[in-house]
Amino acid sequence: MIDYGMIVLCREDEADLMVNFTEWRLKPGSVITLFPGDVVSITSKSEEFKAETLRYAASLLREASLQLEHTVYSELKTDRCRTESATLTSIVSNMMALLHLYFEQEGCICLDQLVMLQLKAFFLGFYDYLYRNPIKRSADNGSPRTKELFNRFMRELEDRYRQSRDVSYYAELLNISPKYLNMVTQRMTSHTIKTIINQYVVLQIKQSLSTEEKSIKQIAWEYHFSDLSFFCRYLKQHTGMKPQQFRTGGAQLPRCDVEVLRWWGL
Repeated sequence: MIDYGMIVLCREDEADLMVNFTEWRLKPGSVITLFPGDVVSITSKSEEFKAETLRYAASLLREASLQLEHTVYSELKTDRCRTESATLTSIVSNMMALLHLYFEQEGCICLDQLVMLQLKAFFLGFYDYLYRNPIKRSADNGSPRTKELFNRFMRELEDRYRQSRDVSYYAELLNISPKYLNMVTQRMTSHTIKTIINQYVVLQIKQSLSTEEKSIKQIAWEYHFSDLSFFCRYLKQHTGMKPQQFRTGGAQLPRCDVEVLRWWGL
């Protein structure tokens, strides 16, 4: 679960990314956008897979989106990857090259502002491109109503995952039945609604345990567990590990507002 945004441009070979329980194939020239709160995993990749990325802090995304409609980001999250657009590949490639020039200059005092303006231009341009070039999807991917409900559910989950892990809670927020919400998530992801909620909550708990200085009891309370014992059993059931085992954390990308980097055989 990432807490930053990222634009990824595949340079060589291929990889499969699972983003919010939807799989995307990256090929040379593919462009994919990732947002803070996305659940991301690399399910497979070739040995020579290489990608160039622009990574930016969530605060920078909020600043870049102050004058943009929320629907722009909803649309980008739904149709976040394009694999066969020479125009889009050229735009992103040139943007990366331009930012590299800025990053290589010593003492550049306007770096965040430059990236913010590039992001705003990219998101508006990408949205305009998607609007003019809608991708053809099969009926198996769900009707517009199904996609809308799934996107609304994911937004509610991102905002309220600490408050509840109950299917009925989210179904009520969407004014639909738990059974219907489960059908929506299975149509979109092949996973049950309960599986998605638990996977998302567990990812968030693991991050809280590895990055926050609060006690395990405090974290359990913030996630609305009735007691510490229940919290420990829940984590053990879904990860096979105790809360204490996540306290040391793992290697993370360096924290900064913006960064252009390359994945070499990630």
